[in-house]
Amino acid sequence: MTIKIDHHTDAFTHHVYESIDADVRATLTPTQVHAIETAIRANKPYQKHPLDLRGIIPLFFMRMYFVLLMGRDKRQPIRDTEALRRHKTALGSALFSVYVMLCMLLPVGFLALYVLKSLMGIDLIEGIHLKDLL
Repeated sequence: MTIKIDHHTDAFTHHVYESIDADVRATLTPTQVHAIETAIRANKPYQKHPLDLRGIIPLFFMRMYFVLLMGRDKRQPIRDTEALRRHKTALGSALFSVYVMLCMLLPVGFLALYVLKSLMGIDLIEGIHLKDLL
């Protein structure tokens, strides 16, 4: 016994149903087929679009297909959240980079100032020198 799927079934549901092995498909009851179709429709990877244009362009050496979908962008909140996360990450990376650079340059700067002070002969604390402490 062969169960016919609903003639209102969309292409995705039809494709999934047809991918089931023919022997297994033959054992399905109409109730099971209806339940499978309902589950597939509820979980399909796309929603209907106001403009859904699909076609095939036959060329001499191959067939090419085209798809034109148009509709309201419902992904904007997700994109805004991702953009905010990327902005915060970039700001954090910049601050961390500045911190690392300061940690590296500050000792070098103090050493350069000390050498300059020593070369000029300036004694900040009488009788105590860095080379005496080391």
